[in-house]
Amino acid sequence: MTLIALIGSVVLVRAKPMLDHYRFNHSFSRLKRELALSKRLAMTATTDIEFHLEQKEKVLTCMRKTDEPLNLKETLNTPINIPYIRMEENKKAMILFTANGWVQKDSVVSFSLGNQKKTIDASKSLD
Repeated sequence: MTLIALIGSVVLVRAKPMLDHYRFNHSFSRLKRELALSKRLAMTATTDIEFHLEQKEKVLTCMRKTDEPLNLKETLNTPINIPYIRMEENKKAMILFTANGWVQKDSVVSFSLGNQKKTIDASKSLD
C-alpha cells in the first residue's frame, strides 16, 4: 500500500507542470473566444463594445459593456470569470471594439501562469 502511495505521489509531482500547461492554454483559448465574440457583437450590432479585464486574486474577470440598449442577456454587463490566468503588467485593462471592426485602447495584453507567458494583440485577427 505504501509503495502505491509513493508511486502516486511521484506521478502527481510530475503531472503538475502538464496540468498547469493545459489549464493555462485552455483559459487563454477561452479568453480569445470571448474577445472574438466581443468583436463580432460590435460589428453585428453596429455599436462600440468595451471589453473590460480586471485581475482579481486568483481569477481574471472580464465584462462586456455598451451604451446601446441591446437586449443580450448574459452577454453584456455580466462578469466572465477565467481562472488559471494572470495579467502581466497591470491589474486592469480595457479593449474597445468599434462597429467597423477597429480595436482601440489597450489592444496588447500579456498573460501568464507560472513560467508560461502569452500575449494577445486584439488589433490582429481574433477569428
